Amino acid sequence: MSLDCGRKPEHPEETHANSTQTEDHPCIAWSGLSRKIPVLVFHAETVVSKGGEFRDIGERYNLAFKIVRTESRLVRSILSSHGFHEVHPNSNDFNLMWTGIHLKPYLLRGLQDFQKVNHFPRSYELTRKDRLYKNIQRMQQVHGFKRFHIIPQSFILPSEYQEFCSSCAKDKGPWIIKPVASSRGRGIYLVSSPNQIPMDENILVSRYINNPLLIDDFKFDVRLYVLVTSYEPLIIYLYEEGLARFATVKYDHAAKNIKNQFMHLTNYSVNKKSSDYVSCDDPEVEDYGNKWSMSAMLRYLKQEGKDTALLMGQVEDLVIKAVLSAEQQIATACKMYVPHRNNCFELYGFDVLIDSNLKPWLLEVNLSPSLACDAPLDLKIKASMISDMFSLVGEFCPFRTPWARSTEYVGAAQHPLSLRIKNGLRYWCCLPCIAPLRSAVKATLSSFPLQLKVLRKIKEENERRGGFIRIFPTPETWELYSGYLEYKTSMNCMLATRLFPERAVAQTWCSVCPQELVVRFLKRAASNLQQDLRVALPSRRLPLADRRRILSHQLGDLVSLSQETEQMVKKMERLAEEERCVNPDVFQEFVEEASESDLEEVLTFYTHKNKSASVFLGTGCTNAKSGVASSGRTSQRTVEGTSRQGERDSDALRLLGIREKKVCNGKGWLPFSTLPPCVFIQCAMPWVRC
Repeated sequence: MSLDCGRKPEHPEETHANSTQTEDHPCIAWSGLSRKIPVLVFHAETVVSKGGEFRDIGERYNLAFKIVRTESRLVRSILSSHGFHEVHPNSNDFNLMWTGIHLKPYLLRGLQDFQKVNHFPRSYELTRKDRLYKNIQRMQQVHGFKRFHIIPQSFILPSEYQEFCSSCAKDKGPWIIKPVASSRGRGIYLVSSPNQIPMDENILVSRYINNPLLIDDFKFDVRLYVLVTSYEPLIIYLYEEGLARFATVKYDHAAKNIKNQFMHLTNYSVNKKSSDYVSCDDPEVEDYGNKWSMSAMLRYLKQEGKDTALLMGQVEDLVIKAVLSAEQQIATACKMYVPHRNNCFELYGFDVLIDSNLKPWLLEVNLSPSLACDAPLDLKIKASMISDMFSLVGEFCPFRTPWARSTEYVGAAQHPLSLRIKNGLRYWCCLPCIAPLRSAVKATLSSFPLQLKVLRKIKEENERRGGFIRIFPTPETWELYSGYLEYKTSMNCMLATRLFPERAVAQTWCSVCPQELVVRFLKRAASNLQQDLRVALPSRRLPLADRRRILSHQLGDLVSLSQETEQMVKKMERLAEEERCVNPDVFQEFVEEASESDLEEVLTFYTHKNKSASVFLGTGCTNAKSGVASSGRTSQRTVEGTSRQGERDSDALRLLGIREKKVCNGKGWLPFSTLPPCVFIQCAMPWVRC
């Protein structure tokens, strides 16, 4: 959790004392560009020790949490032992919300940038059994059945009843029945015939894996803990430890035992009711009773001659592919509902069954995996895992805590977008000459400030990962799975390129953004120029800085050949000096704070206002007022002032509709259409910075 002056000390001596106290504090790690932002590090031993030194940081910064619609003593204990205090479930003054349900969109939209919740929107695409099956089925159809053959053959009833009957006629089973939205083994049973299945509710029917891997003749499955900290870019961690959960009756696949849940089901909530259930009271003994640690299970298999390295590689493959199947839906929902990039994280519980051929099968993904500690081994594993998770995700309050928000901070957070855009564009409209624009475009193209911030955050996350292992992206997994990403944005490609440039594979969609996108823009815009403009995509063999430099020169050439820009500059030079006067600090604020969507809104409005995108997309539109005849060829576009009466560009107008807007020049309101095209080069490619 990142901390900053939650309350302002009254005296300089207090500031110095606080700085000295936190510099070497066991609960503090340092982050940020200059390593000056303190981040709270959690310790699992506080659950037992309750040491005061672990509480003072959370108490000093007034950190708060709330738990909604779930009961988690472990989460409450860890947070309280680190100085957090609990607030009412209806309170909005919190740093962390831990909930057992999906949040409504209006609650997500109201989150401040220092607040975190433990679920992403639309996570049910991964955790509901029917949605998980449909998403994986879609990936099988798109990328091939064998590549995504990670779940048993399944059907959703009653909608797929006929297909199920046809499959039963070929192979009678047995089949396992699961309600689509249940957990803890509730409502699960086995059947051998379609006639045994009721049709009064939606259920998932899956082929029962009748050759499970056995240990001492008992069937078992593995609970894995998977942490996703971001869906754009996609970041997946797998905890190094898990739980192997055993049935309480020795396995026998004879048909007469089909109704014995203690033999066929491995859920702890089911088997703890059995008279044969064996628990272990020693946390250091991890291979005794009906619940083992995953590492103890792997040691046993290795002693039996099994290739555990291959097995865990297949398990990681299964986890990544399952998350990828729902990545697009969840990432899209995050963009719609989540106001800040760091608001959400999620811990999933993956249940995996291993068959006798050492192939792992995904049984289900749990939205809120149980954190109950009914045995010492549970506490040992889960307390460490939760502490490492909180340390990794961190940054619950990057700038202010709920009770110490300064007016300056609140004002910046609530700064109206329209005001920032207007103030920024006033500066663009009032530029006195073309030289600053050309020099800005010709400058080396820098990376997005947002991308650099995301990159730094992910690197710092990895440093605080504790027992979590990042399984995507890595050099190997990016090469294997990046082609399966469906939410194709530049963030994933940027991350892979920056983290491991020597291994990152340039996918087709990555190369389009942003450099090929710039070249497309240049080629289409150059088609409308009277003079020839040579446009070429720089070779990928060149260093990234050289490629950017080449593109910046081509953009500069386009600006210099733009007759419209020259006319606009001449018009602006005729404005009174007071009309050109603008506060440069306001413009700098706009450039630094405007997001890609802000700039896209400006670009879209210009297109809508002028009924054409030819200025910056280069469509071959005609102008009825130009007076230029087209003898055997397309009539040339001419400029009358800066107005446009051409055809709408279909690509640009697919964007959202924009309201009528004007820009203030200091004395009055100017039409939005009086902006030079250089503004929209800046807007279309926001990584071009002055």
